[in-house]
Amino acid sequence: KVFVMKRLLLILILTLSFQTLTKADDISDFEIEGISIGDSLLDHLSEKEIIEEMETNKSSYRNFSDDFGEVYIFDKFESYDRLSFLIKPEDKKYIIYFIKGSISYDNKLDQCFAKKEEIKQEFSKIFKNATERKKTLKFKFDLTGKSVTYNYYFYLNSGDYARVGCSKYRKDLKIKNNWEDSLQVVIGAEEILNWFDNPIN
Repeated sequence: KVFVMKRLLLILILTLSFQTLTKADDISDFEIEGISIGDSLLDHLSEKEIIEEMETNKSSYRNFSDDFGEVYIFDKFESYDRLSFLIKPEDKKYIIYFIKGSISYDNKLDQCFAKKEEIKQEFSKIFKNATERKKTLKFKFDLTGKSVTYNYYFYLNSGDYARVGCSKYRKDLKIKNNWEDSLQVVIGAEEILNWFDNPIN
């Protein structure tokens, strides 16, 4: 029932007003703040804004190919402090392959972990046929190993995936880049997983 699944992810994250589903195998059936995988980012930003954002964020992905670029939107969203998207720079329709909703938990890692566990339990019910993996990863840009992300991944049969996690960053990096420790909820296409798994250096 696609209509029932629409907007579930948005409702799920903060209000915890859950709906019962038997299974979910198509990531495009979900929305974050009303936006789905496969939508055009042009529905939300101008081409000029998209291009400028990709250029601003390009350095964050210097270890990866130029196949995708990241765009942030900081707005008064219903449930998130900010959203980010991965799109193909050469695609003039700017189709969305990845959506990440972030909520600030700066210096509140225990609270972030508690919310992450709540969401993980609900994802386990929704993505009944998914393969679940717990992954703790150190960010390659921080050679001290103090910037870490703690995640649960849900790999769908379609090849697409969902993720919920908490990321914390080294203090001086947060000051330099205006970053915050945060809870992150992600939905992404299989192509994004392949991109992340194959850095160029």
